Amino acid sequence: MEWFTVIEHYHRTSATITELVIGNEYYFRVFSENMCGLSEDATMTKESAVIARDGKIYKNPVYEDFDFSEAPMFTQPLVNTYAIAGYNATLNCSVRGNPKPKITWMKNKVAIVDDPRYRMFSNQGVCTLEIRKPSPYDGGTYCCKAVNDLGTVEIECKLEVKGGLSFCRLLLQGVPPNIIDSYLRDLHSSNPEEY
Repeated sequence: MEWFTVIEHYHRTSATITELVIGNEYYFRVFSENMCGLSEDATMTKESAVIARDGKIYKNPVYEDFDFSEAPMFTQPLVNTYAIAGYNATLNCSVRGNPKPKITWMKNKVAIVDDPRYRMFSNQGVCTLEIRKPSPYDGGTYCCKAVNDLGTVEIECKLEVKGGLSFCRLLLQGVPPNIIDSYLRDLHSSNPEEY
């Protein structure tokens, strides 16, 4: 605490102190003086004097936290497409949602899980399903399902794989002959110019 002399040699019993700084806190002490000299001890105010600020007091506005929660929603749909047998095919769509949705890919309404023929990616809302070297049996209806706490949404497309395998190659892969024959007959009747 630092002390400054405000009034000297004052003869009255009360005083008004001016030119105090607004917002500061002050304590006052008084020494008595007579012909014998200045008193050794001073009397000090019990409570401090605070000079209040007049005028407007700025209060920070209270903002409510914005809720960014959002049910999943597809922003780019899956598109019906064709693939060439033996060449990798990809299906893409875009989804947004908060919290981040969990993505599940399905083929013909059955979830694709731990199948080495498929690779699934999801990066910043872009969902990709890669089908490695598809055969005609990989054709069908594919579905991308997005789920979070606020909802579930699905989108689907059809994939057709063209340029099927020959009878011998399908037989070597373990496909029963009656299924191969039926498949090739149906395929030839629907697209005779390809076979």
